[in-house]
Amino acid sequence: MSPGPPRFVHPAHNITVIEGQEVTLMCSVSNLHGYDLAWVHEESQSILSIGRELHTRSPRLSLRADQVSSALTISPVLAVDRGYYMCQLNTQPMTSSRSYLQVLVPPTLEEWTGSYLEAREGSSVTLTCRARAFPPPTITWRRSDQDPIFRTPRTVWAIEGSQLVFGSVRREQSGAYTCSVNNNATASLSRTTHLTVTYAPVLWLGRDRVSGKKGSDVTLNCSSEANPPAQHYWATTRGNVTSSHKYRVREERVGPRTAVLLTVRDLQDRDFTTYHCHALNPTGHAQGTITLYELKERVVPVPTPPTPPYNPGRPPLPWNTPLPTPTSTNTSQPQDNRIKWRVNQKEKGARKTHFRPREEYRRRQEGSNGTRRGVIGMRGHMVEGGGGGGGGGGGGGGMGTSILSTLTLFPWLLPLPILLYFTLTPLYGV
Repeated sequence: MSPGPPRFVHPAHNITVIEGQEVTLMCSVSNLHGYDLAWVHEESQSILSIGRELHTRSPRLSLRADQVSSALTISPVLAVDRGYYMCQLNTQPMTSSRSYLQVLVPPTLEEWTGSYLEAREGSSVTLTCRARAFPPPTITWRRSDQDPIFRTPRTVWAIEGSQLVFGSVRREQSGAYTCSVNNNATASLSRTTHLTVTYAPVLWLGRDRVSGKKGSDVTLNCSSEANPPAQHYWATTRGNVTSSHKYRVREERVGPRTAVLLTVRDLQDRDFTTYHCHALNPTGHAQGTITLYELKERVVPVPTPPTPPYNPGRPPLPWNTPLPTPTSTNTSQPQDNRIKWRVNQKEKGARKTHFRPREEYRRRQEGSNGTRRGVIGMRGHMVEGGGGGGGGGGGGGGMGTSILSTLTLFPWLLPLPILLYFTLTPLYGV
């Protein structure tokens, strides 16, 4: 009884491995009876082994074969090993069995910017993170501090792609950026690049004009922000200012800024000048000017009491006599009813007169026996006429006495009344 034809006992199978691991492909046949088994890689069209001999010489390949089976081992597996492997029998016609080897490739960096990158503000910056993997990976960029990558014109938290591009990088975009490579089949990969943006110093002044008194101390303040941090110094028209018994220079770090303080002790005339605050780094230079001026005592004049009018018949008041308190006039009453008092201290026999303007006008027009009893002198004084010598005589006497009364109160008007007196006397026959 003749044996039956050979047939494959070990069924075809698919194998998935990760690059770098070891894999063994099995092929078993019954009733081999002098036939030979061969391994062929279809993708490369390569004959790997025939019978018990390796046809392709490679240190990664090994073969174990006997009369019923053949085992092909690949170690380590590479991505190029991916594909169909065919176990053949040299029968007529040829018979074979196919197995598929899937090779997963973990992400591996092919190009990376590096862990640190420095760029000047305003320049174009590109961060690169290119990796190979199978299945093809997804590369995502994020900020390590979880802040947005871009805020304008819209907020962007993550960007996919092998490159992160800043067309004109700004100082607030300094920070750590992480690229994550993931193919959802193998372990993910991530790398972080620290981006540092350098820029010239920016200077702020506490006040551009500062005052101080002679003999006192004053502190001038300026602050700067720069990357890398700036070096600071103060200067005047006489040169640079350093710490000494006259000056004290110190710096204080306040957040991203550095405050630079200059204390000037015991201010004198030469200290009242302009002071320049300088900030300098390899990227640029900034300068601010503060003017220090003298604060003088303010002199407030003390008001002196007014000099009372001259009155020869009244003794002068002592210097410390309090001034009379002004009283408001009750304007709610009619003007005609207000009472005024006038005293002529010069005219002998004159008396204090109580009058009201409208009543006096009527008395003057309607005097007894149809004669004028008197006239109203200068400044409203009521003075009696000089006897009953007629209206003209009374009027003349009233006019002269009125002028003399005015001169008593206002002696600086002496030339004018004298001229009027000697001019009017012949006219009135006095």
